[in-house]
Amino acid sequence: MKKTLFFLLISNFFFAQWSISNAERSALINIYNATDGENWNRTWDLEKDPRNWFGVSVKNGVVSELNLSGNALSGYFPTYISSLTKLTKLDLSNNKLTGEVSMGLSSLSSLVRLDVSNNRLIGNPNTALAGLVKLEDLGLGGNQFIISDVNGMLQSFNNIKILNIADLGLTTVPAKVATFTNLETLILDNNPIAPNGYGNIAGLTNLKTLSLSGNGLAQIPTQVSQRTQILSLNLSNNNLTEQTLTGLTNLVNLQWLSLENNQLAQIPAQLPQLTKLQTLNLGRNQITGGIATLSSLSSLQQLFLNNNQISGGFPSALLGMSRLMMLNLNSNQLTGDLPDQLPAITHLSNNRFSRNDLYNYITDFSEQTDFNYSPQRYDDLKTVLAVVGQPATLDQSLSGDYTFTWYKNLDQKLNPTTETLNFNSVEETDFAVYTAEAYSRSIINGNTPFDLSMFREPITLGDALATLGTSDLRDLSIYPNPATDHVNIINLKHNIQKVVIFDLSGKQMLSDSKQRINVSKLPSGVYVLSVKTDSGIKNFKFIKQ
Repeated sequence: MKKTLFFLLISNFFFAQWSISNAERSALINIYNATDGENWNRTWDLEKDPRNWFGVSVKNGVVSELNLSGNALSGYFPTYISSLTKLTKLDLSNNKLTGEVSMGLSSLSSLVRLDVSNNRLIGNPNTALAGLVKLEDLGLGGNQFIISDVNGMLQSFNNIKILNIADLGLTTVPAKVATFTNLETLILDNNPIAPNGYGNIAGLTNLKTLSLSGNGLAQIPTQVSQRTQILSLNLSNNNLTEQTLTGLTNLVNLQWLSLENNQLAQIPAQLPQLTKLQTLNLGRNQITGGIATLSSLSSLQQLFLNNNQISGGFPSALLGMSRLMMLNLNSNQLTGDLPDQLPAITHLSNNRFSRNDLYNYITDFSEQTDFNYSPQRYDDLKTVLAVVGQPATLDQSLSGDYTFTWYKNLDQKLNPTTETLNFNSVEETDFAVYTAEAYSRSIINGNTPFDLSMFREPITLGDALATLGTSDLRDLSIYPNPATDHVNIINLKHNIQKVVIFDLSGKQMLSDSKQRINVSKLPSGVYVLSVKTDSGIKNFKFIKQ
């Protein structure tokens, strides 16, 4: 009897150390160790109570929620999660987990939320999902699942409100989706759904958020334009033009809209009718004008026009938008004086503003705007030919009160700080791509100093003799342009030594030595592809869609 009492006292003592049982604490520690916890973005102090660990919620002495989204978890999907038997919410999205989803998940019958999207998971999760009939939020997209029967997988769910089934190779919206009458959010990104494959969203009267990014859309499906209650619509990474957006006019309740990375050449004429818009993303298109069309959007708070082809002075039509708090005009071709009043957060990097344009504004209005102004591109792509053993000079258009820094291939800082880069006697190893960055230290009203940075596009130092000997490498070319997945180099007679791709700020994005370059992971935009051969160097600009 005394021994039994002593054991109970000891057991209660150890249990009382933590807010959860030793079994659940051990399960959490096993999850931590199995997913490289020491290298998480936010690690756990294992000496503290689990209720203090990031992402862990404890209720009534058990772990009720585990949210480790975007926390750099790696390794195989942790099987120990099945030990957290009272778990109601599990979010492991946006990590680097591999392998198959643990079948032990099916025992977590209290789960109402399960999100494993945007990992590297494989296989078919059907068995692991069986029995989770209480699910209201299910996220599977952004993995490498192979699911032969998506309808069958969804068959046992009747309470779904949020569904992410991106990247599943769907050619039609599953019929089961039509029965989710409470569905509020539907993510169908990166599925090759046929133009007539959207019929099963026709009856979703409670749908508020719809994402169709990367679905190859050439026009807005009729069933989408009929969902007039939608508040958020993602149409990015498609093939839409301003002529194929007629369906937008029905979506008068939209508050958030992304048309990023489509085929827009002008501001769509349909947009002024969407008077409730608060966020609008038109970045990464080919827009050259029509900005004044947006001035009637009186509710707009955030506007993205970055990575377009807008030229001339600052679009003054945007200044009358009283609620506009954030404006992104990065990577256009804007020049000239800046107006007196800019939105509270303004991004103007990679344009054509001069030092005086920027300096005068920052000096006069430094306290009114969080002003993202540098670096600014200045020159067009340039090649300077040289001969081994002879002098050469690389120059650029900036001059004046600057401190210059030169880089070779952007990752090797050079000693010269002059506005030109001089070679007394060119060596074979000098043939490369160079970039000049110029800094100006200025004082605002005698107080805080700031560095004004001007950043030019790459200058290639090429071998003149080798280039002349091959008719200026005119037989080298690339295709396709624009490119989506690969860029191919047409090369009739040269030995390709190296291929380097730079963005338009001069940053090296990737290098290779093949004639077929995989660019699928590059963000959409304009890039410079530099081909170094045994006969010289040739550069191409291309568009990554």
